[in-house]
Amino acid sequence: MSYDVVALVAREPDERAIRQALQDVDSDLRLHRHEDTHVLQIRDGAERLLATLEPGRLVEEQGDVVRLLGSDVVAGLPEEFWWVETRARPDDAGREAAHRFADGLALRLGGAVWTSGTADFGLWEEPEHPAVERTATRALLVVQDREVVPFSSWLSDAVATRGGEKALQVLTPPTSRLTYGARTLLTGPWGRWVVRGEDGDHYDGVTGLPVYWDEDDGFRPEREPVGVNWGASEPDATPVPGFVEDASEPAGVQLVVDVSVFHRAPGTPRLGCAAELLAEHLAGTPPVAWGPHEPAVRTWDRDQLTEFVRRREPRASILYFTAPLDVGHPFSGQIKVRRRVRGVVERVSMVVGFPGEDTVPFEELPAVVEALAREGLLDGLRVRRLAGRSDTTFEPTWAGPAVQVGFAIGPERFAEVGHGYAQAGPIRGTVLGEGERRAVWYPVLGDAGAPLKGLALVERQTAHLAAAGRG
Repeated sequence: MSYDVVALVAREPDERAIRQALQDVDSDLRLHRHEDTHVLQIRDGAERLLATLEPGRLVEEQGDVVRLLGSDVVAGLPEEFWWVETRARPDDAGREAAHRFADGLALRLGGAVWTSGTADFGLWEEPEHPAVERTATRALLVVQDREVVPFSSWLSDAVATRGGEKALQVLTPPTSRLTYGARTLLTGPWGRWVVRGEDGDHYDGVTGLPVYWDEDDGFRPEREPVGVNWGASEPDATPVPGFVEDASEPAGVQLVVDVSVFHRAPGTPRLGCAAELLAEHLAGTPPVAWGPHEPAVRTWDRDQLTEFVRRREPRASILYFTAPLDVGHPFSGQIKVRRRVRGVVERVSMVVGFPGEDTVPFEELPAVVEALAREGLLDGLRVRRLAGRSDTTFEPTWAGPAVQVGFAIGPERFAEVGHGYAQAGPIRGTVLGEGERRAVWYPVLGDAGAPLKGLALVERQTAHLAAAGRG
């Protein structure tokens, strides 16, 4: 479904309060539990599904809520409050039920109500999942008419219950922006960001290529882009008009950092240390909140984060973290954790926003590498920069390719390769640290006018290091 209503309430919305608010709307409405998920369904007397709501979530940190919904909606609420989100069928009956229910809940418990746009795109079908607008053989389509689209619990649940079978596609108006968490998912092999233009046609929010609905694959372009230089061999494949912005007016700079850590200690290691170190060095402040989806509403606590992952094992976990409001530079990121035979793999990916190139702390990157290696938190690291919004959200417009800034190898890889070989190759490496905690930082010529040159350098250096392992 595609019409969202969020009630932010001061007291816990238990099932009794929910049922009472529902009865105030219409005594014929009934509450049902969805058989495959933890959400609740609102149905009328004829068993027609009108809306679906998730159990209330305690908001311990409100920064991400403000980023997604705006500051006005939290005015007057206590420091901690509850988030109750409802998705309604996009017709008059669904919208009215969702509105009246949320208003009644906020009236009973104290609070405020936020609503999305109408999302009346004419695509809705009776869904197989409460978050889904339409299904294809190999894809699920979710519509989000919001100013900022997060990787919400709805998307998380759709991926968890159907992600092994179908790709996830999210359709938005051109005014929407994605969080880093949502964009990371939708730019992967099992995702797509679809934008409905003002003319009613659709295009890919990352490439700008026109897309059309296909009953097997969902929305897809005529020719799927493959490889970084795909456009050179497909000169007729051009983005829709207006997608390519004037590069002379960048909105800011984003630094994207990816770190991989392999924990060999028995049991579940204490996770989140690498994310904390990255944030403190590059953004000037540690994370303030975390959670299994967005908004991240739990107070940042590495022990609680680790315990959450431990309870989910052997299943993999993806967790999201975010910056405090108005402290340091904005950032958001995710932590992926998966247990292997010999230990636990932790992958941290974060984006930090800056107002301009001259404010990005490139000089701090070697110190980041050295600190990670010293703490035993570095197997590999990659850094790229993008032209983009300093608030770390992403618009459906072309801002240029990612530019390679540099990468690093950790102490174990350095020991395998050897000092001499590690400093050879097309990129002169800088050895950092001491003893068994040494790492190597490979700075890349950051030429925004020739991004493929930097990528080729990285690939050549990576191949050089891989050859050492084969030798």
